[in-house]
Amino acid sequence: MPGLLEIHNLSKSFDATKVIDNFSLEVVEGTLCCLVGPNGAGKTTTLDLITGRIKPTGGKILFANEDITAKHEHVIARAGIGRKFQVPAVLRDLTVRQNLEVSYSRQTNPFWNLFKFRPAGLKTKLDEIATLAGLTGRLNERAGILSHGETQWLEIGMVLMQEPRLLLMDEPIAGMTEVEIEKTARIFKDLRKTATLIVVEHDMGFVREIADVVTVMHMGSLLAQGTIRQVEADPRVRDVYLGEQEAA
Repeated sequence: MPGLLEIHNLSKSFDATKVIDNFSLEVVEGTLCCLVGPNGAGKTTTLDLITGRIKPTGGKILFANEDITAKHEHVIARAGIGRKFQVPAVLRDLTVRQNLEVSYSRQTNPFWNLFKFRPAGLKTKLDEIATLAGLTGRLNERAGILSHGETQWLEIGMVLMQEPRLLLMDEPIAGMTEVEIEKTARIFKDLRKTATLIVVEHDMGFVREIADVVTVMHMGSLLAQGTIRQVEADPRVRDVYLGEQEAA
């Protein structure tokens, strides 16, 4: 059975510098794959290539058996791929509720979204996502006054409101406190019951908590893949990544 996402021999060069080098990956529907590796390994670039933000030099990307390699960002997003970036991008002057409402609509005009239309199913979906993200008590608060962790959870909720089949999360716990990380781990454990996710992360403790599959990148290539135990036992991974983390 083919994966929901299939990457075949992907390459990306910027001038003479090759940042992704013959990288292949298959993500089975209903799994949570953590993408890890040293700084500069090509993790965020891989997400950029999947979402169409940049175009590959070579290779192919299939989503739900459809070739999305050369498609534009908005087409890929509408096909069912949602992404959370490293730095949260919420509408700070709007309430938490309004941010979630805007994310649910397929219209591109935010004022039309806020004042003219309430699509069927919005309230049910909004309540579901607010509960999952732990933001039910903050729905009427302005997004700009949220804590860093709450802002991250809001953006995760905004991605979920788009109902993607595949969620891409780029360093979702960056800058969080230990308590916030623990809560985020619980959110992701709930998410992986019903969603397919690729999570780029450096914190191996968090990866141990949430991952079904761990994919290790090094210098733009696939170094190792397997369960967290298999990856941590791989001497190549210890040499190029885990040893670096222990030293840090």
